[in-house]
Amino acid sequence: MAPRPTPPSFEKSRRVNISLSFAVCFMARPGSSCNLSTYLLVLMLLYMYLFAQAHWCQIESPKAPDNSRSCPVMHVNQMDTMSTPSYKYAHAILLLVVFVDLLGFGILGPLIPFYVERLGATTETITVIIALYSLTQFIAMPVWGYLSDRIGRRPVLAISMAGHALSYVIMAYADSLWMMAFARIVGGVTSANLATAYAYMADTTDNKNRAKGLGRISAAFGLGFVLGPVIGGFLAGGDSVESANFMLPAFVAAGLSVLSFAGILLFLPESRPAAKKGDGAQKRPGFLTMLKLALGRPLIAMITGLCFLVITFVAMRESILPLWGHYLHGLSPVDIGILLSVSGGTVTLFQLIAIGPLTARFGEVILVKTAIFFYAIGWTGLVLSDTLIQMSSALCFTAVATAMFQTCLQSLLSQQAAAHERGTIMAVYQSSSSLARFSGQAMAGTAYGQIGPNAPFTLGVVAMFPAMVLIYFIGNRIRGLLRTDTSEVRPQE
Repeated sequence: MAPRPTPPSFEKSRRVNISLSFAVCFMARPGSSCNLSTYLLVLMLLYMYLFAQAHWCQIESPKAPDNSRSCPVMHVNQMDTMSTPSYKYAHAILLLVVFVDLLGFGILGPLIPFYVERLGATTETITVIIALYSLTQFIAMPVWGYLSDRIGRRPVLAISMAGHALSYVIMAYADSLWMMAFARIVGGVTSANLATAYAYMADTTDNKNRAKGLGRISAAFGLGFVLGPVIGGFLAGGDSVESANFMLPAFVAAGLSVLSFAGILLFLPESRPAAKKGDGAQKRPGFLTMLKLALGRPLIAMITGLCFLVITFVAMRESILPLWGHYLHGLSPVDIGILLSVSGGTVTLFQLIAIGPLTARFGEVILVKTAIFFYAIGWTGLVLSDTLIQMSSALCFTAVATAMFQTCLQSLLSQQAAAHERGTIMAVYQSSSSLARFSGQAMAGTAYGQIGPNAPFTLGVVAMFPAMVLIYFIGNRIRGLLRTDTSEVRPQE
């Protein structure tokens, strides 16, 4: 096989990244005379450059000198222990870029329903357009997970960040429902950030520390929602929804995603080796084979099914809460932003302080059961709430539930996957979560309009009963596996 051409120097690559990032941020500033077509052209150049970078970032043999590559690479055997400096550095960079990207996502989160409503949509149409993001994410997520196993986590993460920036810019210029729908589709297709970040963390942690590491990813996610909604509310401004400025928050969100994109290319090392041509030892199954392998395992199928059931009703609450708070309780965009920030702050604090010790003390299965119970309490509290304080208290229960449920269920799932298939299996889980979000978001408007404003929360409480039964069977199966096999990681049942 012919030798690979010598890649350009890392320093040159760094300068190009910085130049393109500054160009996009300058063009995204409010009041810029740059039109949409020029902006999209620059983002396409970013995409082309990203794929060129991904070509050079295939991990070579551990014997290859580090200066022969144009991107920083970390070998898996360098990250076997918690004390490795490069391991801690990689996690710090990963958490930072996830936080910055999710900060942009949080800025727009509570504003999108009102943005779509301003374009002339009904409540049912609003929730369907919101749900397009999750539907396209469901379709694309397994593909991105498979690609992250093949070419590495780093290029997939960077593509996701660039795609988010593009979707926010389209949203900023959206003046029709079809354009807003297109923005949501672009964002959904490229939303591989969280699944890949979870896979990255799973690559670089052992079973003992995995729940703690995954909890940190969720904490970065939650922290983005602590600050994002408040920032979005103040950026939108105005005395009412009708007078709010939705273009400025969209541009700020795009700039934050571009910042994350640049951070990944410049500073984040790779965690997974890419498959080498001609190397039989590193050949991996095809995409459809991996999907069949993942869903053909009863325990993985049950965990994925539990994710779908619970997240469906979590998504119903998330999508309808801004409209419910505004029209039923008279909350302003700033009030809604504060409400969501309280929820995000609770998630973050719980992830940073409590999830590690609680997992070590009680185990993942007990915490998932507790999370399901807390969801039921929180949604019941929303139905009974009349004041902002009561709503905040109810959302604190659901925030603690989210912190426990998402982290512990994914920790259980990652323990069932071998390293070479972890990206695909984690992406199958996230794809199930995306399909659940689409289902919940799409149904939320109908339940709200046809049954009653509190119907999405009431239905969620009822659904937690079968969820509790399902986690009971999952726990029994895991205990059975532990009795028959004492291995630390079970790639197959």
